[in-house]
Amino acid sequence: MTAPAFPASPWRRLAAACYDGLLLLALWMVTLLASLFVHSLFGLARNDHANSLCLFLTGLAFFGWSWTHGGQTLGMRSWRLRLLREDGLPLRWPVAAVRYTLMLASWLIALGVLMLPALPATVTATVPYRVEATGACAAYTFIAVAFLLLDGRRRAFYDRLTSTEMVLLPRLA
Repeated sequence: MTAPAFPASPWRRLAAACYDGLLLLALWMVTLLASLFVHSLFGLARNDHANSLCLFLTGLAFFGWSWTHGGQTLGMRSWRLRLLREDGLPLRWPVAAVRYTLMLASWLIALGVLMLPALPATVTATVPYRVEATGACAAYTFIAVAFLLLDGRRRAFYDRLTSTEMVLLPRLA
């Protein structure tokens, strides 16, 4: 008989996300170094769109493979979390891709609250309404966190949209 699965607390989710975020940054650095090597090796001009696509696909490969093969990233494993579909089955690639895309967008918006005010005006010249953008990011982050805290099963909006949930695994004896 299996133990009932309890929803993961927001603090555990945040801790696992920070851990996985560091791993993702390391993977992205390796990806960018490989891109620089390939560009210099073949004498190609730098292509920011191709680099962005490579970074996105690197993250998708990391999270997608982890979620479809056991439902856990390394950070989730450390904090005893598992991602499941609402019916208890493991994720499939299309659902993992949609969830990763929505999760990444959500985290990038939330990081905008911290990053936009700290960046010098020369960097944010493409964001003419820096205060409004920061306010919009802050409002989105507040709503997303409130949604997570108020949901009975502690699901983020991207969990609800993809019919997934993060559960806490029991301690091993």
